[in-house]
Amino acid sequence: MYARDLARCYPTVSSDDDVLDAVRLVAREQLPALLVLDPDQYPYAIVSATRLVTALVPDRVQDDLLLASVIDNRFDDDARASMVGRSVIEWLPRRTITAAVVGPDASPMQIAALMTRKDTSVVAVVERSGGKAALIGAITAASLLEHFAGGS
Repeated sequence: MYARDLARCYPTVSSDDDVLDAVRLVAREQLPALLVLDPDQYPYAIVSATRLVTALVPDRVQDDLLLASVIDNRFDDDARASMVGRSVIEWLPRRTITAAVVGPDASPMQIAALMTRKDTSVVAVVERSGGKAALIGAITAASLLEHFAGGS
């Protein structure tokens, strides 16, 4: 079995797309991560849902959990406002994970090793042909675990 066999269609967004729409996509589809493509449709970044949540929490609140316990619901509006009118590239968290990419002939163990090294739950599968790259799909950690457990 190879990456091409494990890859599935995975929703993507462009780096220029509206970040609020991108976050809604992650929430609606319950995606483990946001797969961001550059203008050439090549994987640019994979940002875990947890990192997206982190981007909504001010640094001072991340550093002081007691402060988080006293903030009221007005923060919800501030979090939403931080996304309004911004593109994905403008809003991406500072510690964004660059895209984990494999070719169609990568083995499951190669994919697992890349997930481990990059600490990501999604790997993009890209086929290169004639100087162009085409996204075949993505492999999630859940689908890789299913493969190793004998479910696919």
